[in-house]
Amino acid sequence: MKSSSSELAGWRGGIGITFCSPAKLIPDVLEIGYEILWDVEKSPIVAEMGGITQFRYWSGIIESDLKNKTYGYDFTDMEDKQKAAELAYDAYAEHTYGVKGLSKYVTVKHLPDGVYGDVYGSMDLDGDNPLVKAVLDYNVNWFKKKGLTRGGIAIDNAGKIPESFLIKLRTKLNAEGLGLATNGCPDELLKYVDFYGKEGFRFTVEYARKVRKAGFNGILGEFHRQHLSAKELSLYMATRHFHGILFFGYTNGGIARGAEHSFYATRPDVYDHQRWVFRKYVPLSRALHSAGKSDEPYAILSGIGKVDNDSDFSFDTSSDINEEGKVYEYKGPGFVDVIEMVQSSTGGRFIDRYGKSAKDGGVYFYINSMTPETVVCDIDKLDIGDDVIAFDEFNRKILDKSQDETGFKFKTQDGPALIQVGSPQTVAKNIFKRVENMLEQQLVQHRMEQEMGYSSSLKPWAGFCRGYTLDTSEKRSGTQSLVAVGKTTQKARWLYYERRGAAQFVDLHQKTPQTIRLSAHSKCEGVTRVDPEELKTVQQRREHFDTVDGYRYCAHLYIDYQDGEWPEVHTINFSPGTHDWEEVKIEVTPDKPVATAMVLLEFHQPEGKVWFDDISLITDENPGENLLACPGFEYDEGLKEKLNLNLQKYHLVLSELIDALKQPSSLQQIELIATLVDKAEGVLTDGVVRTHFGYQLRDLCDCRTRLDECRVILS
Repeated sequence: MKSSSSELAGWRGGIGITFCSPAKLIPDVLEIGYEILWDVEKSPIVAEMGGITQFRYWSGIIESDLKNKTYGYDFTDMEDKQKAAELAYDAYAEHTYGVKGLSKYVTVKHLPDGVYGDVYGSMDLDGDNPLVKAVLDYNVNWFKKKGLTRGGIAIDNAGKIPESFLIKLRTKLNAEGLGLATNGCPDELLKYVDFYGKEGFRFTVEYARKVRKAGFNGILGEFHRQHLSAKELSLYMATRHFHGILFFGYTNGGIARGAEHSFYATRPDVYDHQRWVFRKYVPLSRALHSAGKSDEPYAILSGIGKVDNDSDFSFDTSSDINEEGKVYEYKGPGFVDVIEMVQSSTGGRFIDRYGKSAKDGGVYFYINSMTPETVVCDIDKLDIGDDVIAFDEFNRKILDKSQDETGFKFKTQDGPALIQVGSPQTVAKNIFKRVENMLEQQLVQHRMEQEMGYSSSLKPWAGFCRGYTLDTSEKRSGTQSLVAVGKTTQKARWLYYERRGAAQFVDLHQKTPQTIRLSAHSKCEGVTRVDPEELKTVQQRREHFDTVDGYRYCAHLYIDYQDGEWPEVHTINFSPGTHDWEEVKIEVTPDKPVATAMVLLEFHQPEGKVWFDDISLITDENPGENLLACPGFEYDEGLKEKLNLNLQKYHLVLSELIDALKQPSSLQQIELIATLVDKAEGVLTDGVVRTHFGYQLRDLCDCRTRLDECRVILS
């Protein structure tokens, strides 16, 4: 049996997501650094293609139902509810594990107000009884049958799981190259766990360092229960992620089934405005992971002020556990001031080194401090020559340096900081390598989409909450429209109004402020009520994220300046009742240049039916050009053929570009790469709306920025 490890957890420097099927729901999901899922994808083999690690959910307690239509049993009419609960578990277990009579190894009861069902209890997992064997075989064989090599089992509610069972399960998983995850267990059992996840902000840098010194070598995952602004996320990534405390997109304030309406993978109004943050930090994290952490930094901090250890913010990493072993994870306030939380829990002043030496591939120093610091490096042990520079990776600039008998010195601009130290050629080469890896991810994303049959012309329209369907019988123009139907749904004790819609994300990159105009058309039947809505304050946004019962029928225009704040949101309602096609318009004249925009069509109602069609987004810069891809929601075979042809040509140029990035870094090579970037963009956007290829164009834009940095470095 192997010891816990980040390798078995599947972490290579990216982020995680909980539940749903992110590879299917989030367009260009690899762009945001998606690597780990607390759940399994609807197409597990697609995840395997994408290098995504899947931890298949299994509960350490019993939470099921007296009635299950899918499994074909119903014991709700029995008067003896205790007997009914036992029979229901037998039926469930036989269907799940393929073994009869397993209820003799469990303790169950009827619980009418259960969160996930009305049959509740615990399992006897100590020893070698038939239930233990069935559970072990079931969990491991699922991966073997599908030929999956990444991932493992995620044990929910592991509060009373016996150590003997963990050892057996881990041994069987390790034999297949798989790992183990849990959401709560005593610290002394963490040696069996590769991925330890919890809801909320539960881990500090100090805690991470403590458990790793005690032998835990896996990753810590925080399942965020509040969606973060770009500013909050940037600070979180800079201070937590490089310590193996991973962002996991989850929900916003909800618990249990009350969280489903705000699951991260269904909220383009969140993840699309975080893309640029992940694009900044994930490639750097992967570079550090690849370089490898060294035991000794061979560098010291000579203080500029003193940074306190954890003291000002209260954290509790423990879990409340009931007698069955159910883990009640979340403690603390409903919402956290993330800026205050991060700044008051950094774990003190210290420095970590990644890589061997300045001469052998360069080194990265992660300086854990919230203030500027002077760093003194050991010249001999780090093999630092006269030509070595210090490059600030977060602020993307060369730092002033000095070198004398006491060491190689530089001062950080702010904190925390990530500094690459090496010769100009080495620093530039490492930047080239990150760009190369970034572009190769595009090819992986494309292969995943082909496997899913997901590379249609409608790809830019991401589903919102419960998504959308298309209707060929009703349309304002063309061949079809988007349709959404209101409905009331009861799940256990949770009541929902159906919430559906679609969103499209558009890069604007305005150089000067330009007026933006949105126009949308819709018709409806039987919509009884539409409430006014503003999304101006943080509280209004939180309510919009969380609400499960609402009366919304509207179009939103999100304006993002990429200044770290939440985007501006401008909303206009459609009329309630029953009416033919109606047009609504939003016009915004920004005070400063806009980086990105997003159009969101939303329908959240207990009843009624609506259609959306002919959506347009234009700016004064190009008043005759609709910036939206597929504004009429058409399956256009001609367009699909054109997009595929452009991609084929683009991939040929992309291969040349990747090969060029593998060559030694020089000013001459930079100019060759720049020419290929221009060529790639030209063939990609020939005759089509740029929004069809937002991911690729953002990569090419970043490539140009990195080339500019390398010109300065090599000069």
